[in-house]
Amino acid sequence: MMKRNAARLATLAAISLGASVALTLAPAQAADVHLKLVMASYTDAMTPYYTDLITRFEAANPGIKVDLDVVAWPEIGQKVKTLIASGQSPDIVNNDEFAGEAADGLLYPADQIVSPATLADIVPAFMTNSQYKGVAYAVPDLASARAFFYNKTILKGAGVAKPPATWAELKAAAIKIKAKYPTVYPLGLPLGVEEAQAEFTVWGGGNGARLYNATTNKYTINTPAYLGALTFLKSLVDAKLTQPNPGKTNRTDGAWTLFAKGKVAMVDGGVFLPDWLSKNGGAAIKWGAAPFPHAPGKSDVTLGVQDYFKGYKANGRVAEIRKFLDFIFVPANYQGFLTAAGGFIPATKSAGAVAAKDPIIGPYVALLPKAIFYPGTIGSWAACKSTIITEMGTAMLNPQKSLTNIQKKCDAANAG
Repeated sequence: MMKRNAARLATLAAISLGASVALTLAPAQAADVHLKLVMASYTDAMTPYYTDLITRFEAANPGIKVDLDVVAWPEIGQKVKTLIASGQSPDIVNNDEFAGEAADGLLYPADQIVSPATLADIVPAFMTNSQYKGVAYAVPDLASARAFFYNKTILKGAGVAKPPATWAELKAAAIKIKAKYPTVYPLGLPLGVEEAQAEFTVWGGGNGARLYNATTNKYTINTPAYLGALTFLKSLVDAKLTQPNPGKTNRTDGAWTLFAKGKVAMVDGGVFLPDWLSKNGGAAIKWGAAPFPHAPGKSDVTLGVQDYFKGYKANGRVAEIRKFLDFIFVPANYQGFLTAAGGFIPATKSAGAVAAKDPIIGPYVALLPKAIFYPGTIGSWAACKSTIITEMGTAMLNPQKSLTNIQKKCDAANAG
C-alpha cells in the first residue's frame, strides 16, 4: 500500500513538474506579431503587389504576420485619423503627409524604421522634405511632378498650333476648341475632394503665389496672387470652358476619365497619367505634355509631390516595421512597387538613375528644379490642406470668400 502511494505521489510529482516545465516554456511559443498596414491605392495593381510581397516577407520572417488594408486616396487620411483616435493605430502607413503626426509624437524617426543602407539610397532633397523640426520622421517612397496634358488631335483640329504657355493663350485656345468641338470641354478642372489642393497650388504658383512663408512661419493664402489665379479660373468656368461643377469633379474619375474619352482637351496630369490612360480607356489618345500656362510676367512652375512610408510608435513594433520596410526597398521589390503604383519618380538614387533615361518619366525628373512643394514639413499642413479641399468645392462662386476662410482656418491650425 505504502509502495503504491509512493508510486502515485511520484507520478503526481512528475505530472506537476511537467506542467511546470510546460508553463515555463509557454512564452517561447509566443503568438505571431501582427503588423498593421494602411497603404494608399495608387492603382488597382497595389493590392496584388502587396499580397505577393507579404507572402514572400512572411515566408522569410517567421513569427511576423502582416495585416493589409489598401485604401483609396480620398479616404486614407481620415481612415488613419479614425484608427488612431479609436486606439487601433496602424504600424505602417503610406500616404502624403507626416508632419502633423510627427508633431503629435506618433511617429518613429526615419533612421529607426529603415537600415542605414536604405536611408543612404534615398534622394537627399526628398529626405529634406521629410523633416519636422530638423528630424526626418518619414521615408519617401516616390515622388511626382505635374505637367499640362493636352489632346494633340483636338488642339490641331481647332487651329491651336502649340500648347498654351500663358493664361491669355489658354483662354484663346479654349474658345477655339469650344467653337470647333461643342461637346468637348476645353479644360478639365478638378476641384473635388480628391486633389483640389493640387489645382489650387499649381494655378496659384503660376501667378507667383506660394502656400507658406518659411521666414515668417505663416501661411500666405489670402493674397492678390491666389485671388488672381482663382478669378482667372472662375472666368473659364463662367464662360463654360470647363466641365460643369468643377467643385464636385474629382481628378481620376472625373477630369482624367473625360480626357481618356476625348471629352476634355487639356488637363493637369501627373507623371503617372500616361500609364493610367493606357489602362483606363485612353490608350488611343494622342497626348502631349507641356509646362503649365502662367500669368503675365510670371514663369511656369510644376507641383512636386512626395509620398511617404511612416512607422507608428503606438504598438511598439519598430523592429518588425524596419524589417518590412527594408524588404520593400530591396531593388526588385521596390521596382515592383513603382510599377504597381503606375509610373512615378523613384525616391531612391539607384532607381532614379534608371528613371532619368525613361522616355516618359525622364522629362519629369528634369522638371523637378522648377517644382514647388506643399509645406509638408509644417505640423499644421494636414489641417490646412483639408480646409483648402473643402473650400475649393465652392471657390468658383466667390473666390475672395474662400481665400478669407482658408487663411483664417490655416492660421488657427498654425497657431495651435
